[in-house]
Amino acid sequence: MDHVYAECPWVVPPDAPELLALFREKGRPAFVRSRTVVNFGEEPTAYLVEEGLVGTFAGGVGKYERLIVLFPPGTSVGAEKSIKGKHAIKPLIARALLPTKVLVMDAAQFKRELELDPILCIAALKSFIRHDDAKIEGLLMNDLLTVPQRVALMVKVLFQALNMPLTALPKCLPKTITVTELARLVHSDRAVVSRILAKWVEEGIVVTHDGMYFFSNKLNQILGDEEV
Repeated sequence: MDHVYAECPWVVPPDAPELLALFREKGRPAFVRSRTVVNFGEEPTAYLVEEGLVGTFAGGVGKYERLIVLFPPGTSVGAEKSIKGKHAIKPLIARALLPTKVLVMDAAQFKRELELDPILCIAALKSFIRHDDAKIEGLLMNDLLTVPQRVALMVKVLFQALNMPLTALPKCLPKTITVTELARLVHSDRAVVSRILAKWVEEGIVVTHDGMYFFSNKLNQILGDEEV
């Protein structure tokens, strides 16, 4: 499957080493339980994901159902908002899809550190461009692909983000990434995704055990290729 902006849609690639070093020197550690929601669109705060997985979602009050991008370990959440001038509230939330460890910096402090170090600033800006590439690529996939293709691609991408690429041996996603969560990620709804998964079980593409879905590289049959 050909991609336009990023080789792995939805998933932000690792940030520059200089940016990681800044958070690890200046940031304060925090732990976020899975499924915890942070209104980071309202908060002047920057985070570095050290462990776990975070998704950002856009929407309206009480209904943030549209995934923008996924942040695996080694990526910063909300940091680019810190350099866009006066803080403005945005209709965005961050949801921890797994138990997640982060390093936290105040946005004003983050901005000052970049202003004091031009090399760090350039490295951060390059990282933020890669963030935008992953966001745009994911939005394109959610617009151009059918729902079954989106589900198959998202499952492959999630396993990649977990450093568990799909093979011939079936494996399941973490329990916190439910069918409802999958539906949010691919801009669909639970009933539609459930029907897709049930069809794949009937066709032998996916197997179930104890109520869990197990996926393998048979998902390539849906995508028609061997690459994410």
